[in-house]
Amino acid sequence: MAIESYNEYTVRGFAKPLVDGMFEATGAVEKDGRILEGSEPLGYYASFETAVAAGIAWAKEWVDAHS
Repeated sequence: MAIESYNEYTVRGFAKPLVDGMFEATGAVEKDGRILEGSEPLGYYASFETAVAAGIAWAKEWVDAHS
C-alpha cells in the first residue's frame, strides 16, 4: 500500500498479490479520516509498484472529478 496527500485528501493505492504472481490494483480516497470512495479492481499488473501507482492515479482522478 502507498499513501499520499493530494489536494486536502488522503489517497491510497493497494496491490493485492495473486497466485499467478500478478497484482490486482485498487484505490481509495479519504478526507478527515473518513473513507469517501473505494475503487473496484482496476486491473492486473506484473509488479507491486505498478499496481500501487494505478491505485494512486485512480484516487487522484476521483479527487479531481469531485472537488
